[in-house]
Amino acid sequence: MTVKSRLQLSLKTAERFREFSKKNNTNQSETLDLMLDFFEKNNLSPFETLVPSKVSLEQLIKKRIDAVIAILKNIEKTQTKPGLVMLNLLLEERSIAKPSVVEKKKTPTADGKNQQQLALEISRLEDVLKSTLKDLEYLLEHVEVKGNAFGSDYLKLNIPRTEFEQFKVALKRKI
Repeated sequence: MTVKSRLQLSLKTAERFREFSKKNNTNQSETLDLMLDFFEKNNLSPFETLVPSKVSLEQLIKKRIDAVIAILKNIEKTQTKPGLVMLNLLLEERSIAKPSVVEKKKTPTADGKNQQQLALEISRLEDVLKSTLKDLEYLLEHVEVKGNAFGSDYLKLNIPRTEFEQFKVALKRKI
């Protein structure tokens, strides 16, 4: 047998608490117990603010995007551009040198095929990068910071679950 006790709360607070309990499908006693346990286990106080501002979260996300862009630019500088420069130099040398009749009849060498494959791979990777950045921008536009009265704030992605699953599948294909 449980002993019942009364708490004096303002009407507005009591209504909010009842709605919160209904949303979590628990009775009011269980909800209050869970909330107190949460504060005690996580060493939190409802009188202190833990809220990172929306601006600081946006700055953090932008820094991470800038880091990804820096990595991609580094890859472009160290891997993609040197290959393109070598390809251009080879093509310039061929156009400067007078080709003999024998060279005109030759089929493209394996080296020429590798260079074409390299150029195709570079353009494919650039397309993948552009589409990935577009997808990331779309997702960031649909992120919303949600306040939490009993803990730290969280981010909510406002897109349908099926659309999110499609993003995951598409990302795995790109990789």
